[in-house]
Amino acid sequence: MGRDTIYLRLQQIIAEAQALPPESAERRQKLNQIIRLVTGSGKLWRESVDYYNDALQEMWEYCCQHLEDYDPQRSHVITWFDYHLKKRLRVWRDRHYRDQNRQITPQIFDDSLLDPLDFVSPETQIQPALEIWERTLEWVQADPQHRLCRTCFRRCSQINCQVLFFKRFPHETPWKDIAAEFDLDPAAAKDLPKFYNRKCLPLLRDFGQSQGYLHPP
Repeated sequence: MGRDTIYLRLQQIIAEAQALPPESAERRQKLNQIIRLVTGSGKLWRESVDYYNDALQEMWEYCCQHLEDYDPQRSHVITWFDYHLKKRLRVWRDRHYRDQNRQITPQIFDDSLLDPLDFVSPETQIQPALEIWERTLEWVQADPQHRLCRTCFRRCSQINCQVLFFKRFPHETPWKDIAAEFDLDPAAAKDLPKFYNRKCLPLLRDFGQSQGYLHPP
């Protein structure tokens, strides 16, 4: 089953589940179909960490309980699941580092060597840094002015700044893997990082400045 077919099938099942009573057996059956299809697609975000399965379980519990929150006009199905999975992974990562009494500043990009948008310094305590991180990812997910979704690579709506941000952080998916996922030819694969730097990063910096995390140049 191709990627587009999987997305369309998932959107159909989710719409059917959303129309059913929350505690009904029929809805539970639909939820099981969704979980099996997403898991079998191999498209869901993965990390080699001990707490991955715990975060995955929490993600499924949350998404199944809040299925009405999914809006196909705002994000692709897998992007929505990835967002909530990464959110849970950040919580577990926070616990892990706090247990070790360490301070961290997660990195979003390697291309321009930014810590979370250069919003925090190395001395920053973990909680403020994670709050900035959280607000930034919430902005990416919400895309309130639809600027991220409308800014597309070579007029391909499936490759937009919102999708690329989720691919590139918190752990950077290699550009060659992103190019392969979207079946890009060599020329397009070479241009994709340039598009990201020219078109996507400025939107991220605009958000940082609007929130007071960055000073205007």
